[in-house]
Amino acid sequence: MNYYIDTEFIEGTQNKTFLGFNIGKTKPTIDLISIGIVAEDGREYYAISKDFNLREAWNRVQITTHSDEKPTYWIRENVLKPIFEDLLKRETNRNNHLDNGGVSTDATFEMYNMQKLLNIYGKSNSQIAKEIIEFCQGNPVFYAYYAAYDWVAFCQLFGIMMNIPNGFPFYCRDLKQIADNIWETTGKETRFESHEGEHHALNDARINKKNHNFLIDLCK
Repeated sequence: MNYYIDTEFIEGTQNKTFLGFNIGKTKPTIDLISIGIVAEDGREYYAISKDFNLREAWNRVQITTHSDEKPTYWIRENVLKPIFEDLLKRETNRNNHLDNGGVSTDATFEMYNMQKLLNIYGKSNSQIAKEIIEFCQGNPVFYAYYAAYDWVAFCQLFGIMMNIPNGFPFYCRDLKQIADNIWETTGKETRFESHEGEHHALNDARINKKNHNFLIDLCK
């Protein structure tokens, strides 16, 4: 069965601190924020990690090429805030109102409020790994779009590469590569349309499934 995956993550080095003081940088890494998986039969899985470095992700400044440009907090604006809004709605619906012990709505996007919600609704990476094994039945075939980093983030959930679950492949099929191969061999237009809800792992996984079906139809 085909499974379509997408992840959101923070990449690169991270600040190391001791007693609140910056003491250097970590080695480059890919730190999973969220993952979405859509199965060929329509089942869906979505999880937000509570193990990623929220402070690092929240304060990560997008590199700019012009010195006069204002700092851009791309991950905060495009990945974390949509997650925060979804979790805040879930918490509001559960409690009907937010009391003093809940999440304050006065500073909607403050980092500590996000952390409170992650503590409630986020999952450990080990829990996510167990749930993925249960979700991906049989001998799954995985697809992603520009799959390299998604696949690393996915595999890291299980530890080293040799710990990939039995029946899982050691590679992910890249929709971008498939599309390029079709264009190069047939000349058919394979450009995918933009969509709403980009940078939300489950929405993007749904689009990956849609785009794969588009490529299949194109080859008929």
